[in-house]
Amino acid sequence: MFFACQENQPQYTLSRAEIGDRVVVVEEFSGVRCPNCPEGTKELENLRTLYDDKVIIVTIHAGDFAFQYNDSQYDFTTTEGNALLRHLGNPIGYPSAVINRVRDSNTQSLQNFSSQWGSLISAEITTEPVVSLELDIAYDANTRKMSTALRAVPNIDLEGDLRFTLLIKEDNMIDWQSDTEAAQGVDREYNHRNVLRAVLTTPEGDHVASDAKSFQSLEKIYSFTVPEQTNWWKETDLTIVGFVTGSTGEILQGIEKPLIP
Repeated sequence: MFFACQENQPQYTLSRAEIGDRVVVVEEFSGVRCPNCPEGTKELENLRTLYDDKVIIVTIHAGDFAFQYNDSQYDFTTTEGNALLRHLGNPIGYPSAVINRVRDSNTQSLQNFSSQWGSLISAEITTEPVVSLELDIAYDANTRKMSTALRAVPNIDLEGDLRFTLLIKEDNMIDWQSDTEAAQGVDREYNHRNVLRAVLTTPEGDHVASDAKSFQSLEKIYSFTVPEQTNWWKETDLTIVGFVTGSTGEILQGIEKPLIP
């Protein structure tokens, strides 16, 4: 994995972000042993549909409920997921999700129960975006090498540090899942979606600029080789997610694209 930073690239032209362009990033904490998590996932998928795909879901298997069954095919936990758990805080219950990394004004916690998700997403999605994002992906199926350029243009002058996060998630991974609605409490053919597979940056994001000026183009380029493993790391089910965070750590804008369109 390698990255480089380039600033003020005049050859790239990004359109100004407008009201209605805001994309909300939801980092859902889940686990194979969490019996209520499938209901939480349904709620998020419903909210994504409601907001016309302006919601990006990343499901992170980490914490007390993330260990496998004896007959599980996959271990969905990752080193990066555990690092994100430490960075974003341990949920006091599952299912739990972090919405745009916005802290509760009273508790200062980033974690939120499912009953809060709808209102929090609604509040974030109606906020005028202050940054435009663009994501370009080049992938060689023969070598399985991916090169990704994440570019941002602030609409306004922004004080403090801006950081980029880039990660990979995978869909359609069929395996065991604890589920209160399943026979004997376990769904052996559960479709695990939006599963975090790798983070190509630090948990808090890679620094890209300080005190960025409006319409200053910012870019980082990342390279990654998709592992060759049986039944997962399937190219057609991989999605690249990028987002930019501001000085408080809150996500200012997100974007996602499939590895293979």
